[in-house]
Amino acid sequence: MLKFKYLFAFIIPSLGLLTFHSSGIFSYFGLFFLYILVPLIEQIIPPNIYNLNKIEKEFSQKDLFFDFVLYLSVFVHVYIVYDYLLTMSDITLTLTDMIANVLMMGTILGVNGINIGHELGHKTEHKIKIFFAHVMLLTAIQNHFIPYHNGGHHRDVATPKDLTSAKEGDIFYFFAIKSQIGGYFKTWKLEHQRLKAKNKNIYLNQMTLFTLLPILMFFTIYTFFGLKIVLIYFITSILGISVLEAQNYFSHYGLRRKLQENGRYERVKPKHSWNSDHIIGRVLLFELTRHSDHHQMGSKPYQLLESKLSSPTLPFGYPMMLLLSYFPFLFKPIMKKHLKLNNVI
Repeated sequence: MLKFKYLFAFIIPSLGLLTFHSSGIFSYFGLFFLYILVPLIEQIIPPNIYNLNKIEKEFSQKDLFFDFVLYLSVFVHVYIVYDYLLTMSDITLTLTDMIANVLMMGTILGVNGINIGHELGHKTEHKIKIFFAHVMLLTAIQNHFIPYHNGGHHRDVATPKDLTSAKEGDIFYFFAIKSQIGGYFKTWKLEHQRLKAKNKNIYLNQMTLFTLLPILMFFTIYTFFGLKIVLIYFITSILGISVLEAQNYFSHYGLRRKLQENGRYERVKPKHSWNSDHIIGRVLLFELTRHSDHHQMGSKPYQLLESKLSSPTLPFGYPMMLLLSYFPFLFKPIMKKHLKLNNVI
């Protein structure tokens, strides 16, 4: 029965529908639930560090239910995007309701669109999963995420080479710009190097397609909904990207791999990623919060990820950490204290 907890991940798109079809103060309930109520509940309910035993792992590895949840999430997400576009094109929509819709959809793009795209995007040997990953990432104009994340971030994590690993003292807003824009151009370089190493035509760089896809998406939105909705959706995508970058920001903040005498960095260890075992965040984010184990083996299915005793633990769950990231004057002193507590500095 424990596996059915992942169905609660559909709470977020359900809250999206509730937001889009509500008005006034009720349209802000979803945001209140995710950013106020969930962080408070996570402070009350103790973290769950239970790891599956050997038999449970074997059953979970073979159980198609876990893939089914991801596949269903893709279709639900596409419908949510469509419903959002229809809602925002309503000329009777008030400004306050519009703001609630943008904030909620931005959250959905960052939490569902990019995160589920991330989970599926690690299964590089599975063409259907990669296709669905790109569908999800396209909704947040992040198709370049897969080649950079798999070929750059996981290799260079917790080193100066990785644009998505924040050093101590980094301010989120500057970090996010560097990570997003710098990551895009670095992905061109990574793909060029990959093609050259495999003796393939360097002009067949998939980044060309990943650059054209969002343009095609926005042109389609323009065709059916007009320029105003294109601009609104672009702003919504930026918000969704900020959710991604906030997670990038705090998941490795201040953690650094040591440079060895041979000029190489030490191998990636659990201590190079911040973990959170709060059950709500674990479920809503498909165990992304067990980040140390994910970096030990990126292709490991979400249902098998484990809590690592040797990994540093975040002071709060992911929803609260996401909020704190936007307020450097709160985030930095809190994390400085936790870096000391975890013997990082």
